[in-house]
Amino acid sequence: MKLFIDQSGKVEDTRHDTVVAFSNGKTGSVIIHASEKRKIQSYFRHAQKPHMFIYKTFAALIFLLLKEEKMKSLDIHIDREYWGKESVVKDHLLRIIRKQKKFDFESSNISFCLVGKKHACHIIAVSVLRKKIKAGKRIMEKDVLQLFL
Repeated sequence: MKLFIDQSGKVEDTRHDTVVAFSNGKTGSVIIHASEKRKIQSYFRHAQKPHMFIYKTFAALIFLLLKEEKMKSLDIHIDREYWGKESVVKDHLLRIIRKQKKFDFESSNISFCLVGKKHACHIIAVSVLRKKIKAGKRIMEKDVLQLFL
């Protein structure tokens, strides 16, 4: 089953919230507020890995978005948010999936593509960010960090 994912509000912009949304006939979204992102960023700074904040957080948000889905049957298409760093995001996402779901998720089931502004996942992400619709779940600092600890 093909599933498309888009982000609205960059992870690295810690002045604004970030929304990650999916669509594939049904839809879902998660939001993380700027204050929670700053806490996560502080953790990565103290761990002397500030460059990993963006990619690990983005991967964690994708996992938390899809956590309730039957992941084995998914073909995940992620919008190209971080050109040249897709392999880093993919690697962290695979690590989280394999650790949390305790099964071997195929690397080939995750790809990156351009998701247009008219795609349902983009419309949902932007609508949640603009507070036109409510997010499916609010993500906290502990939700993200527990995936890496």
